[in-house]
Amino acid sequence: MKHIIQFEFICLKSVPLYEHLCQLYARSTEISINFGIVTDEQQHVHYFIEAYAEQAELEHLADNIAADFLLSVWLIDTNIQRMSEPQFPISAIQEQTRPAPLLFCQHCQPLFGDNQSPHFGKIDLVCHHCHGETELTAAQRGLTQHDIHAMVDTLLTKGELALNSEALMLSIKEPLQPTINQNQASYIRPHILICNPNTLNAQLTVNDYHVLALSSIEKPILTLASCDKQHSLENCTHAVRYDVQFAYNRLLQVICERLRQKGINWVYLSPLTEVENLTPALRLARVNQHWIEIGKTSTTEIKIAAACLHQQSIFSNSTIDYIAEDKSTSNRLPYQVHLSCAPLQHTELSSLSSVQMPHKNIEQHLGYRALLGCLSNCPDKPKHAAVLYFSQQQISEIATIDGQSQYECFFNFAEIPQNGYEICHQLLSSKQAPLLVKYKQQFPQSYLRLLDLKLHNQTANLSSLLTLAAIIIGCPVNEHAQHAVHQQLLDGIISSAECYRGNNAPRIDFPLIKGEAVRSLNWCKTLATLMSFKIAGEEDKAKLAYGFFDSFADFLSNWLEHLDQNIGIKQIVLAGSEFSYPPLAKQIQLRIGKNFPLTVNPQLDLEGANIAIGGLLLPIRRRGNHT
Repeated sequence: MKHIIQFEFICLKSVPLYEHLCQLYARSTEISINFGIVTDEQQHVHYFIEAYAEQAELEHLADNIAADFLLSVWLIDTNIQRMSEPQFPISAIQEQTRPAPLLFCQHCQPLFGDNQSPHFGKIDLVCHHCHGETELTAAQRGLTQHDIHAMVDTLLTKGELALNSEALMLSIKEPLQPTINQNQASYIRPHILICNPNTLNAQLTVNDYHVLALSSIEKPILTLASCDKQHSLENCTHAVRYDVQFAYNRLLQVICERLRQKGINWVYLSPLTEVENLTPALRLARVNQHWIEIGKTSTTEIKIAAACLHQQSIFSNSTIDYIAEDKSTSNRLPYQVHLSCAPLQHTELSSLSSVQMPHKNIEQHLGYRALLGCLSNCPDKPKHAAVLYFSQQQISEIATIDGQSQYECFFNFAEIPQNGYEICHQLLSSKQAPLLVKYKQQFPQSYLRLLDLKLHNQTANLSSLLTLAAIIIGCPVNEHAQHAVHQQLLDGIISSAECYRGNNAPRIDFPLIKGEAVRSLNWCKTLATLMSFKIAGEEDKAKLAYGFFDSFADFLSNWLEHLDQNIGIKQIVLAGSEFSYPPLAKQIQLRIGKNFPLTVNPQLDLEGANIAIGGLLLPIRRRGNHT
């Protein structure tokens, strides 16, 4: 007896491999198979495969599908169900199927990538499933097994190896000083290529979802914290957080397996200095229990449900221009937006089309634009919503939209002075001066570090406050890399909070102050609270760091409950690059997610694409109105 069975894969966004496999299975002549690809109202992509066959044939098909549909970082659910009639009786099958969008798969990797295989090291091995050998570069195709073994031997003896074909430098030991991006004068976190995945839990703070993401077909970069008491990995001199990645092509697979044989658990990666315009790797953050890009790096076409009110919108951070352009040719849903991501070419923060806005400087309220961008899949005007926009480089804010879609900024982070002298001067001029004097007497080295601190760029954000908090609780830095102090301190307090395993945490105060237009934060009182715990004898840096994030999330929850009473909040949008800090995202999920629906847009990113697209949706000023 024959049955109709439907296999379903639900993804946050499109997965090219899954579309390829749907086409491949539908072209099979052994049994009757059709497929469908459907995008729902939430913009989740559903991949369906429907098969009509005998029980034994369906069981064999299920085994093949389970093996072929490799894990994607965007996969959120799967279903198998029996159907009374086909949902997709006809499929649009392409005449020619391109090779799978993979550099290797589960069929060929055990052959060329396993040291027990007779084909180990043959990176040009022909695979009839993924055809990954066709994706090799000319330089890679010329490499023999002997060449790759010689590369590994060079790495082991000299400590480093230049891989010209990959535009990478591999090294066994980390440099004594942090790498500095000369163009941006910024700290570059150590980038680790894992050779032995079994060692991840030993010295890095990882959960199952981290391991699954690293193993996925996308091979993303995740930032993970060191979890040992010294806050450092073996052969490490300064870092407490690391950019971690698994081997993402055939050559690196073989090199990593050979190094694993030699007892090497990981190597450090750095780009070759003479190589420019490399395609940036996928970097992800865990927000609202799903993965989302920290900042989009690829030019793409995006479908939205909201009608564009401008032809073009631009948002620029320190490295990338995000340019969103309305490409719709009709008023029918969905609307087409072209998003281009290119290296920064100008210094302006943001620009829109020539149409003026309804409120003075409203285009500079990036939280509003982020909210509109994140909710661009809703055809109606957003109502009863709030946005938490926490950015590393821009003014962070909390804003709302009421039942009439009217925007109002509730909170702006206070701007912190850029140098330690002014910071200490403000503290001494505040009611917290006696605490600072006691702290200075008890912790003179930390006080001097605070006095010598120099912040850069925008300081009206959580990152700047975290940097000061890290000094107060005593996070260490590499004294040989003073130019990288800010990022080291930031990583230090984040890593400390991630390592905390207790149930109780100190209550840190985050009092609001009423400004001329919106509320702000009395950061002097926040820092004084941390000082009081240190003066009282609290030495556990992890406990204080965790308490900072937990208390901040608790205060946010109280503020949002107050706003909810005024406007009725039905959803809270999370946006901004600071949500890439795991303790912040986790505590907001725990403290706020239990009372309010949290929203991110996985089609976009935390900061960049969402702000550029949100700029297309800013309300147009009515004729005759003046700002």
